[in-house]
Amino acid sequence: MDLLKPLFESGRIDFQGQDLASNLTTALLVLSAVVALAVGFVQNALSLTFYTYAGGVVLTYLAVLPAWPFYKRSQVNWLPRSASASAPSLVDSPNQPSSRKTLVEDVSDDD
Repeated sequence: MDLLKPLFESGRIDFQGQDLASNLTTALLVLSAVVALAVGFVQNALSLTFYTYAGGVVLTYLAVLPAWPFYKRSQVNWLPRSASASAPSLVDSPNQPSSRKTLVEDVSDDD
């Protein structure tokens, strides 16, 4: 169980890995559905169709949910935060004119 622990703890994958995981999920689920329908049709058993598809879903989860190393091949190196670039202020400065209209400015009293 200790071998699988790093796979689940470091769950950060890169953007290309996210795209690969999405495409792999779609392909594996569609393939599972086609195989399940074929097996169910040949064996003439609806329950076998469901069990085959459930097995495909489990295999898809095992292929996609852990952060496998092939999902982390294109890591993004983010720039460090500079000291001059502080977080933008949510409060308007009193020295700068506001470009937003308030509710009072939007309502006209033409009656």
